[in-house]
Amino acid sequence: MKKYRAADHLFESKTPRGNQRDKKVVNSIIIHTTGYGVGLQRIVKKHGSDLAQIGLSYAHRMASVLKYKGHFLIDHTGVIYQFLSLGEVGWHTGSSKKRKLRRDDPAQWWKDRWPKLKRPTDLECWKENSPNYNSIGIDLLAHGNGAVSKTYTKEQYDSLIHLISALCEDLEIPTEREFIVGHEDVDPISRGSKKGGWDPGKFDWAVLIDGLNPEELEPEIPITWVEPPDAIKKEKEPQFPKTGAGFLFKFLNRFLSALRGG
Repeated sequence: MKKYRAADHLFESKTPRGNQRDKKVVNSIIIHTTGYGVGLQRIVKKHGSDLAQIGLSYAHRMASVLKYKGHFLIDHTGVIYQFLSLGEVGWHTGSSKKRKLRRDDPAQWWKDRWPKLKRPTDLECWKENSPNYNSIGIDLLAHGNGAVSKTYTKEQYDSLIHLISALCEDLEIPTEREFIVGHEDVDPISRGSKKGGWDPGKFDWAVLIDGLNPEELEPEIPITWVEPPDAIKKEKEPQFPKTGAGFLFKFLNRFLSALRGG
């Protein structure tokens, strides 16, 4: 397995793996939160405020212990860890409530977020009946029950933009919100409530989408000198014959012009 170009470290998963797939079927990126619970709490207790060591220890835990995970993890310092190849189906977004998601009217928060869609199963990642099959999963190391940080860090957002930009370029995924979603968007029944846990929760989607689609600056228009039209050019002095009378007329013309202020 080869490390992906936008990842910092490759920790190949040692737990049971999913099936292989053609990367052409990948049409979405799904963002998750991870780390809530005793696993992260133990790591934090061991390493204190050392965010780099916390991220490294949790990445080893995901690779060697956790079965359910995405393809990548981004820790609080912005380090990107990879566990699975892009051509492998991850186990990160499966739902046992497919029929209910297709049948029932979604919660109001979901309808407000997705006014153009009728149900979660209308999202692109549900196209072939399996979000796992059609997506890349990215886990963000959480603010772990308030023990690590209050929010996702700037470094996490920056690395997430970097990683998703590369994935969208390589897999030809549009950098639009409908193709870059959260677990709570895909399965609002299980991951969109206090009971199920919001996922990714307090996440700033505007920062991500704006970072993926920066406004192009208008090119500067070079200033060039344009010759003024003949009509506004200064009138030429009348030509007089080169004779004694001509010189006299030329002198008088200049004298009269000076009197007029010309």
